[in-house]
Formats: sequence, C-alpha cells, structure tokens
Amino acid sequence: MKTLLVPVDFSESTKLLVEKATAIAGDLGGRIVLLHVTEPMASYVPVGASMDVLTPAPPPTEVLDVSVLQERLDAMAADLRAKGCEAQGKAISGLAVDDILEQAVMEKADYIILGSHGHGALFHLFSGSVVTGVLKRATCPVIVVPVRRES
Repeated sequence: MKTLLVPVDFSESTKLLVEKATAIAGDLGGRIVLLHVTEPMASYVPVGASMDVLTPAPPPTEVLDVSVLQERLDAMAADLRAKGCEAQGKAISGLAVDDILEQAVMEKADYIILGSHGHGALFHLFSGSVVTGVLKRATCPVIVVPVRRES
C-alpha cells in the first residue's frame, strides 16, 4: 500500500487539495497521512540592539493549541475513512519544510502531495515557499496540485 503525505494549512484550498489526494490514493490503493505543521511565532529583535537593552517579547495573544488542530485533522481523516480511504491525521509544531520532510521519512511516504497557491515571484522572493523547499530536498516524488480557484 502506498503512503501519501498530504500537508494541509486549513486555508480555503485545503478541501480541493484533499479531494485531489483522495483521488490519487484511490487510483494507487494508497493511504493518506494528513499533516499540519504549526510554525513557531518569530520575535522581532532590532538590528544592533545589545542584550542589556532588550526586553523579552510579550507572549503571543493567541496561541494555537496543537490538540485543537489534531481534532480538526482527525475529523478530516474520519470523513475520508467514511468514503473508503485509509487516512490518519497528524498535527505537530515546528518548521514546515523540515518537518514535512522528516514526517515523510517517518511515515515512509511514497509521495508528498502539496498544494500550490500560485503566488507570484515577488511573494516567493521575500517569503520563500514551502513547495520550493520541499521540492529541493525531498527524497521521494512530490506531486504539486494547483489549488487556485478559477475566477
């Protein structure tokens, strides 16, 4: 049985990505591992500041509880199982690209199926891209699904 690792971000495009992954899993007789990686909040440190003038950053006002995200993934996986597709969900905290690749190894993924939001080159210049990072370092095939809705 093939294992398909499907990282999701709970955006509007998640539903379309999961539908496409389910179709691929059906064709391959595979199982789906839905993965959500919550990245830690970055703190701003002024350039040139010394440690004696820095104050600790205030805690974020809203911290996402990984267990809440796990419940959402479990519900998505249950829906897939009800449709006859073997599925499980996994919510973790870490760095998206590194943890997607690590989970691919841990789950012995045969494929990683990612959604591409279709942002432009300028966006990627300043923010990078999870898809690009995974494509550069993955050791298994990566399927990129365009998830931008047609207007």
